[in-house]
Amino acid sequence: MEFIKTLLIACIPAICTAVITGFVTYFVARKNAAAQIKVVEEQNKHDLEKLMKQHEIDIDALNQKHEQEKEILNINHKNQLELISAQSSNDFAQSVFQPFINEIAKDPTIKSQVMSGVRKSSKKKKGKR
Repeated sequence: MEFIKTLLIACIPAICTAVITGFVTYFVARKNAAAQIKVVEEQNKHDLEKLMKQHEIDIDALNQKHEQEKEILNINHKNQLELISAQSSNDFAQSVFQPFINEIAKDPTIKSQVMSGVRKSSKKKKGKR
């Protein structure tokens, strides 16, 4: 029994010291972990804000690019409509005047007048040289 008393007297201060050290270590570790979590949360918050700003910039750039592409397509469409309009006007004029020109070309008096006009103009050009 004396041995147990001596053992308890020797162990009680060591056990108490270990328990107190354990609690102190736990609370210090918990405080450090809370501080580190706070730091990580702040970093994540700043990183998230930075990403959101970059995302807004990217969206603005995409919107601007889309507007430019839309403008180019509108210009191309307008040019194509003008080309189609000019082509249809030419086709209409050709379909209206072609029969008259064919009839005029069949007339022998007009043929002879055209040929004499061509000869006169070629003689004038030869004379100027």
